[in-house]
Order: sequence, then structure tokens, then C-alpha cells
Amino acid sequence: MKEISMALVQWFKNHKRDLPWRQTNDWYPVFLSEFLLQQTQVTQAIPYYQKFIRRFPTIFELARSIEDDILQMWAGLGYYSRARNLLKAARQIVTHFNGRFPTDLKTALTLPGIGPYTAAAVLSIAFNQPLSVVDGNVIRVISRLFAIEDDVRLSATRKAIQLKAQQLLLPTQAGLFNEAIMELGALVCKPAAPLCAQCPLHTSCQAFHRNKVDAIPFKSSTPARKKRFHLVFVIRHESYLLVGQRPGKGMLAGMWEFPTIELDAPLQKNSPQVAAILSSKFPQFTVKACKPMPVLKQIYTHIHLQYRPILLQSAAKISFNSEKYIQTRWIRRNELEEWAIHKAHQKILQHAQFKQWWMASSVIES
Repeated sequence: MKEISMALVQWFKNHKRDLPWRQTNDWYPVFLSEFLLQQTQVTQAIPYYQKFIRRFPTIFELARSIEDDILQMWAGLGYYSRARNLLKAARQIVTHFNGRFPTDLKTALTLPGIGPYTAAAVLSIAFNQPLSVVDGNVIRVISRLFAIEDDVRLSATRKAIQLKAQQLLLPTQAGLFNEAIMELGALVCKPAAPLCAQCPLHTSCQAFHRNKVDAIPFKSSTPARKKRFHLVFVIRHESYLLVGQRPGKGMLAGMWEFPTIELDAPLQKNSPQVAAILSSKFPQFTVKACKPMPVLKQIYTHIHLQYRPILLQSAAKISFNSEKYIQTRWIRRNELEEWAIHKAHQKILQHAQFKQWWMASSVIES
């Protein structure tokens, strides 16, 4: 075990990526990066990390921020509960722990958004505590290394992998080892077409010797995503667009979006249903023309969303009363980037048809 661990750490020292949160021994960059890296690839997380660390260079600046600012900066990463928990955890660290991450595991686990993995990652990497981390990369490396063929979705399999990870851990170099095994999974022991010839552990890897690298780890299939269908009204008045803020709880909590109606089935491009929905939701809005956009798609963990944006112009700043939103606002188009518009509706703003419509002087009349 120790020979395997030492070989892995030496490999890491020679091949590790130059990631921005590795350029300091301070715990705060590790804490921030671990929130960003939950359900997110490193390459996608880096620009967000750089943006956050410039705006909030210490935990104190982060704790003083407001949720809308955090959500706006987070926009595009998804899983927005992470952003809200990041702010809550920062405030608790400042209020209850004098701005320092608690070094007791049990206490660290009381912080919002801090589960066993994140707590172990911060405490081992920043404070060198002998706690093993188990993420997707570690599961893959250890499953192959010890030829564990059981379903990795099962809690019993996870516990077995956790035990192996703890046995491999170098107590005096815990953080270095944890980063090394995660890095190996990211760069070499990949899900598909792993680079076994370049792996420092291939002589010890049981899956490699048994020719089972492609079959391990085994993960049972997930349930099919539920299909959802939305009609989205993109309403313009002069240089303004109408948006609403979602409730503080539930999916995409606190995010902003264009007024949205959930449908039972996909809506055809020229369906008369659009006019009926408009008249019921915007009774003061007389529709003379509307421009349907193509159906767009957004994939979430458990949902496959299809939505059709409808481009409309209004002669006045009409109101939109709906229990679905905390509040509604008319916001200038060139200021929308400063608001926490969720990713699905950001796609509308980036679509070529929306851009053409926006630039036209009078495409749609109310």
C-alpha cells in the first residue's frame, strides 16, 4: 500500500496541473474551489474561481456580499444551491469561527453545503488532516486498482472504496495524496480510453492485469430524465426586457428568467394556444404579432427541458402578476449580464434569431 501511495505522490509532483487554487497554502482558495468543483469540470470552474477570488479575496468580503451578487456571478454553472450554500457557509465561518475554517471534522460538517467529501478535501489539503476523499475520480482509480466490480451506486461499494482510500492515505502527506489520486483519475485513469501505459500504478492495477479496465467501475443505469415543456415570453419595451425572480426555495431558487409557462406537451411553432395564453397572463397586452423561436433544450440532472421562446414587443411596460415569481422587473438589455439569469434563458439571449430580432427596428408590434 505504501509503495503504491508513494509512487502516486511522486507522479503528482511531476505531472500536476498548475491550477490557481494550488498557488497558496491558504485554506480559503481551497474552500472556494471545492464549492465550484462540485458537479463541475476543472476547466469550466477556473474562470469562475478567478472571478470570485478577484471580487472576494478573503472570506470576509464573501460573507459581506448579497445573494443576488453571488447568483449573478455563478450564472452558467448550474446547481445554484451551491452558490447559496457558499454564502451561508462564509457567513457562519465569519460569525462563529472568527473567519477561519473549523478544523474539527464534526464541526466542519455543520456548515451549509459541506458534506463528507468537501470537509475532508479542505481539512486534508489545507490543514493536512489524515482524511481520505472519495469523488468520481477516486472511485474510478480505486475500483480499477483493486478490481472492485460491484455497483458503485451502492452504499456498500462506496464504503469499501472509502476504506481502501483511507488505507492508501499517507498520514503525513494526506493533502498531497488526495490531490494526487484525484489528479490521476482526471488525467490518466479516465472513464473512457484510460492512459494505462502512462499510469504510475499500472503494475499494481488488478483491472489492468485482468483486462477489465473498460468494465470497471460498474455503475447501474440511472432512471430516465423527466421531460418538461415550457413556453417562454421574451417581452421587449424599447431597450428593456421583462424578467421575474423565482422563489427562494426549489429548483433554480432566486434566479431570474423571462416569464415562463409550463405546458403538458411540446408547443407547435404557430399554435393558436400562444395567443390564448398571452391574453390570460397579460390581459392588458394586445397581441398583433409574435415571433416564435426554435425549440431550445437544457439538460438538468433529473429533467430534460424543452422550451420555445416567443419574441414580443410592447408599447408600454406591462405588468405580469404571477404567484410563480417573487418580483418582476423591466431591465435594460445591456444590463442583463449583471443579473442572475439562469443558463437556459441565457441561451435565448445568445441565439442568432434573438440577436436579429433585437437589432431590427420594429419586427414585432404590440
